Amino acid sequence: MKKLYKQFNNLNIETDIEPMEVSDLEMGRIKKSLMKGKKKRHTSRNLSVAAALLIASSITFSFAFPTIAANLPIMGDIFKLFNNDEEYVFEKYDTYSTDIGITKESNGIDLTVTDAVYDGENITIAYTIKSEHDLGDRPVLEGNLVAAEFGDKYEHGGYAENYIVEKLSENEYAVVYIHELIKGPKPDEVHITWQGDTIKDLKNVNNAFLGDWSFQFTLNALESETKKFTGGSIITEDEGIEILVTKMTETPISTTLYFSEGVDIRLIAEEEEELRLVQIEYTVLDNLGNKYNTIHYRDIGHSTDFPKTRHSYPRLTTTNFHEEATFLTITPIVNIYKKKENDTLLELVKEPYTIEPIHMPLNK
Repeated sequence: MKKLYKQFNNLNIETDIEPMEVSDLEMGRIKKSLMKGKKKRHTSRNLSVAAALLIASSITFSFAFPTIAANLPIMGDIFKLFNNDEEYVFEKYDTYSTDIGITKESNGIDLTVTDAVYDGENITIAYTIKSEHDLGDRPVLEGNLVAAEFGDKYEHGGYAENYIVEKLSENEYAVVYIHELIKGPKPDEVHITWQGDTIKDLKNVNNAFLGDWSFQFTLNALESETKKFTGGSIITEDEGIEILVTKMTETPISTTLYFSEGVDIRLIAEEEEELRLVQIEYTVLDNLGNKYNTIHYRDIGHSTDFPKTRHSYPRLTTTNFHEEATFLTITPIVNIYKKKENDTLLELVKEPYTIEPIHMPLNK
């Protein structure tokens, strides 16, 4: 940064600019641009000065035209809007994401893909939706996400979708879409085609708006390291339940824990005839007292519809663990549900309960 300040001091600019406050989002965008510039390691002084001029003119433009600046896509900073969400795992995404900056309009609805990042486990896309009309509480783009590198491996499944939505104003929304690659290839590079034909409110699926929003972009996978745990070394057991951690994958922005859940649902639900379902949630803490948010892929779950004990293979995606942490405490929480009478909804059979935690060492 000191070099950057010297470059600003050496610029021969004769203008009178009154200092004004810059929003945290705008500062984040500038910081991201600088971070990406550092990664490229340009050595030319002329290029550095040109970059400094570009940043200076960008700041001046924001000062002089605040109304226009307020309506520009917030590159890289949509991820930060969700820091109070229980699924917020995006602390480092703005540094490693790829700027997309593509807007498509259809039927009076503007959809702007601002950023995307691919860590080899998930394809995560940040976008905004803007309309002249109220689109509901949680509108998202529905459509197909494909890549030539996938072939037909994800055509009929093998992936999961997760959405986090923030309403910015009456008719403007920010969305983070997590496309989880579960069972299929995870290539080093993906040429994405994302074709959407419906904006749908997740809180009211009857509130839908048809259109055509199509995006194409290329993403490279971040570096990753996977540790496999063999021999059932990371395990917890309870009557009718066996849970193992089978592997852990770490990237510069995330950590993914893979589980194997074996559940004898008839035994723990004490029910042979009526439908019962079991869902296992998890809390993750380290030995320093840090609690980690997670995005939970639950796989097939557990139901008395199955003829015998079945294994499910969920996973948790979270942030990188604290560098000084030496082990994790992963606590399973068992929820047993039944179907409400004359209803498709579920209700708890009894209070959720915890079983013996999994103590997982973090070998640095």
